[in-house]
Amino acid sequence: MFKKNTEILDNHQIKDGKKIKKIISFKKLLLCILILCAIVGIGFGAYYYREYQSLKANPNLEAEKEVKSLTSIIGKFMELPADETPTIATVLDKEKLKDQPFFSKAENGDKLLAYTKAMKAILYRPSTNKVIEVAPIYINQQEMEKTQSSTNNTPNGIKIAYYNGTEIAGLSSQAEKSIKAAYPNYQTGTLTNAAKNDYKETIVIDLTGTHGKETEQIANLLGGKVSSLPEGEAKPDADILVISGK
Repeated sequence: MFKKNTEILDNHQIKDGKKIKKIISFKKLLLCILILCAIVGIGFGAYYYREYQSLKANPNLEAEKEVKSLTSIIGKFMELPADETPTIATVLDKEKLKDQPFFSKAENGDKLLAYTKAMKAILYRPSTNKVIEVAPIYINQQEMEKTQSSTNNTPNGIKIAYYNGTEIAGLSSQAEKSIKAAYPNYQTGTLTNAAKNDYKETIVIDLTGTHGKETEQIANLLGGKVSSLPEGEAKPDADILVISGK
């Protein structure tokens, strides 16, 4: 009888021992999983932190990446101007463009590559990897002469700051290119993101109060309006501030 009880007790101890080992093994496995998750989390955190720092140091980094990517893809099946970097724009609302023949087949999400020096416009659709339309860029001769005249009469040394007031990468860079093309004498100051990213339209601010005429010209060029410095926006070291909106 005593022997049987001893055997039963030994069996219980063995079973309990196995249970304890299983619990310890499970705890070790759980600990390993947690450590692995922590390592992966730290890795992703470090990656995104580096990306954030790069974007902060160069606000146009994403725009530059997009230009490089698009020209690399399109350049595989058509000849692109080699001595010029295009201005990139995204079709966000095709209904607003339907009256223009060039955009008659456009869809939201299509990319416009504008080569102002080569006078060429390309409409590309990333979803199908196809060029939808190619057309020359025409500039009205009277408008060109008017622009050149105003450029010759503009004072040198006006410094323009550019803020991107949207979530669309590269808008401030596009505004800079447009102004540089019309007014080569103007200098570029700050080129960064605005404090807010929900601006509905482009606004131009005369920061010194002495460039009202130039401010109005820039607003007309960009299809924006003249305004005062919005609350919450930092005043840059410049004569005029352009905040790009949608």
